[in-house]
This record gives sequence, C-alpha cells and structure tokens, in this order.
Amino acid sequence: MGKSSIILNAPRFIATNEINHNSPNWFKKHYDTDYTEIIYIQGGIGHFIFEEKHFVGQEGDLIIFNPFSNIEGKSCVDNPLKGISVSFSNLHINGNEKGCLSDSTDIPIIHLQEEKVEINNCINAMLSEYDTKHAGYQDIISSILQTVIIKVTRLLKNANHPSLSLVCLEVKKYIEENFRQELTLNDLANLVYVSPYHLSHVFKEEVGLPPIQYMIQCRIEEAKRLLEHSNLSVREIASLIGYENANYFNLLFKKITGSPPGKYRKIKV
Repeated sequence: MGKSSIILNAPRFIATNEINHNSPNWFKKHYDTDYTEIIYIQGGIGHFIFEEKHFVGQEGDLIIFNPFSNIEGKSCVDNPLKGISVSFSNLHINGNEKGCLSDSTDIPIIHLQEEKVEINNCINAMLSEYDTKHAGYQDIISSILQTVIIKVTRLLKNANHPSLSLVCLEVKKYIEENFRQELTLNDLANLVYVSPYHLSHVFKEEVGLPPIQYMIQCRIEEAKRLLEHSNLSVREIASLIGYENANYFNLLFKKITGSPPGKYRKIKV
C-alpha cells in the first residue's frame, strides 16, 4: 500500500452487539493484543472510568477500547445507555501501534459532530447485517467497518484535533456568557463530558490559561469596562461580576492589573 494509506491491514470483524438497559454496568480489560472494540452511544448517559479518570458519554459519542484498555462503565439509572459495540482484530493504522485506533494515553472518547449521522448509519448497518446473516454479510460488514475506521482515524489524526478544539470552544463560550456565576472546574468538565484533569490540560494548551483563570480574566475585563463606562461603585461592580467580598476583588484586581479599582478608574476616566 502507498504511504498515504490509513489502514495497513484489513481488520477482521469479530462481532457486534446492542447495549441497552439489560447491560447497565460492565468492566472491560482487554488482555488480547489483537482485539479492538468501539462503542457508539445512540442514547442515554454513561459514566466511565479510564486510568482513574472519569468521563461521561452520551448520544453521538464514540468510545474506543484499544488492546489492554481498562475501562469501567456504568449506565445512568434515570437515562439508561443505549448503543452498539463493534469488535474486531488485525487492526493496524499507519503510524499507530498494532491494534490501537487511538493514542493509548488519551481519554478514549470522541464527541462526534457532523459525522454523527454517517457513523450511526454505518454501525446500524453492520448490526443489521450481523443479525440477518444473509449471503455475503461478512464482506459487507468488512467494507463498512473499514469506512468507519478511516472516518474515525481522520478525526483523531487531524492536526487541529477537532474533538478537543470543539470541547474548548464550547467551554470558552460558556465561560464568556456565564462568568458572573460561580463556576467550578467540575461544572465545566461535566458540561462537555470530559474529566476535570483532561479539560484543564487541553484548555490551557489551546487557550493559554486554565478554565478558572480564564473565567477570572473575563471578570476582570468586565470590571475594567464598568469602571470606565459606568458610575457603579467598586462594591457594586464586584458583586455584579461574581465577587461578594469587595476586599477580595480589590486585591485580585490590583494583582492582575497593577492598580486597585479606584485608582484604575481615575486613570482611565
């Protein structure tokens, strides 16, 4: 195959199964070096633990089980997980270790966007072929499986890593619209269904600041605007941007800008 080929070996389909309310909890540890699995979530909510990191999956998410993956899953009682799992062997992606669809150190979830409908249709088609087992079903499944793997690999290998960028864009926008409220790292991580650790790392890498520091920056910029263009007192401004303790706001504002709020106003007005 040419150097631009994504799949170096044709993967061998093993099985596909439905996930529903009858299988609410599971523990998976893949010991086989030649066993890969993906789960596409079609509905409900699931809580997962991977390498002691918690993440949440919901409709449109794709979860990847590389060889030796150690993942615990638990379906939400009030909103049970629904999805389809597909397992296969003989996977070798150009640039990856054999059997690995993604980097083994990454949290193994992709939040699909415009690819959601296409991936859903492909995986449903595989399940249908596997259930009916009409003549040639294995060939059809093999062809569809390769399509899914190529689509997923494109997403993962994109230089801008769109699944991560979309996470950061959503959190950034949410902070900018809600910075006056009390926001915690856990709140923001739950918003985009990733672990707090993962969000903090990725957000700082892409935006330049950790999420909470970015929220503080938004508050201080709004405080500057209000000091320059309103007659509100420093205490009122502090309260408006989320600080009930005006003294703390004064100290924080001076630490970041170099001047206390009152002096800043006199300089700018």
